Amino acid sequence: MNRFLLPLLILLWSLLYTGWWNCNRKPLCSGEPIAAAATPEVAIPATVIDTVKIADTVKVVTPEEQILFKPLDVYFAVNQSGIKKTTEVETFIVTAKKYFEKYPDKQLLITGHTDSDGSDELNQRLSENRAKQMKAFLEKEGFNASQLVTEGKGEKEPIASNDTDEGKSQNRRSTIRLKE
Repeated sequence: MNRFLLPLLILLWSLLYTGWWNCNRKPLCSGEPIAAAATPEVAIPATVIDTVKIADTVKVVTPEEQILFKPLDVYFAVNQSGIKKTTEVETFIVTAKKYFEKYPDKQLLITGHTDSDGSDELNQRLSENRAKQMKAFLEKEGFNASQLVTEGKGEKEPIASNDTDEGKSQNRRSTIRLKE
């Protein structure tokens, strides 16, 4: 009996002490609003406020940038670099053209990807070729080569499982987005 009583008393004492400590250290137990009790008001001199520079980093995102910063995936057939043109691709192209008329110094980043079939070297070359094929396609659509940057990731960044044919088809892609 005594060997259970002592640990029980220690547990009870620690719970009571923890409750007392938290209620005396925090305003939660008093029923007061937290904001009123937690932060005393401090007067800041006007000279300090005048010397602080505010909101240099706030950037307004245009509707075009919302579309262009969201990565667009363009899919390919097995072992090919031919582009499947969809309405999403068309919308992206039209939006990007309008955007580049306003901001000719901006660039699109085109990243090629593959599924896991084949060797790493083959997949790396294939992903680079897919990115270059997408670049050539966009150049035919009226983009300047200087506005298009390409890279190949091979099979390193899958978006779906390579265990199924459907997953592999989702991984055979080029991703296009506005370069920041």
